[in-house]
Amino acid sequence: MTRGNTVGHATRATFATFALAIAAVAGCGGAAPDARYPARPAGCPVKSYPAAPGIQVDDLGPVAVDCVAAGSACERSVLDAVCARGGDVAWGLGENALSAVHVTAHAAHTKRVTQGPSERGCPVQVFADAPSMHTENIGPVIAVCAQDDSREVCLRELQDQTCLLGGDVVWQVEGPTPVGNKQRMRGRAAHSK
Repeated sequence: MTRGNTVGHATRATFATFALAIAAVAGCGGAAPDARYPARPAGCPVKSYPAAPGIQVDDLGPVAVDCVAAGSACERSVLDAVCARGGDVAWGLGENALSAVHVTAHAAHTKRVTQGPSERGCPVQVFADAPSMHTENIGPVIAVCAQDDSREVCLRELQDQTCLLGGDVVWQVEGPTPVGNKQRMRGRAAHSK
């Protein structure tokens, strides 16, 4: 064998390994998740539909899992794959056989009310506890303020952070509490429906 053949063989082997890795990622529903919906932890709540969902959703693509045995653990595995995509809806589960060990579904997320970030200073309603109207939760929000800032200044920063997340409601507000040479105020950002 000549040196040229050895290099060619090594290059083909490297290419084959690379191609198999790409195929493995593509086969696992490896499409990039939607940036609007970050990955959620395993065990997150997921609404399941046997066919197309009866609600408006943003589609996040198909997911598939291979299980050792069929059953509820296998179904939970596919729901965890939906969570990893940032989804809260799994649909098309009825297309799988009851005894399937290769389970597929469509990952999706319920359509959001918010249309993206707002400018600082937008109007934000503040609630110490749960809001008094229907809202769609966006997630936790934190404001870091100077140690000598008043509660009102720190609260306005919390409201501004809520605006930047696309919210118009902040609830379950806590603080400000001292953290080192700063203050921190936290709450839950939401958007009214």
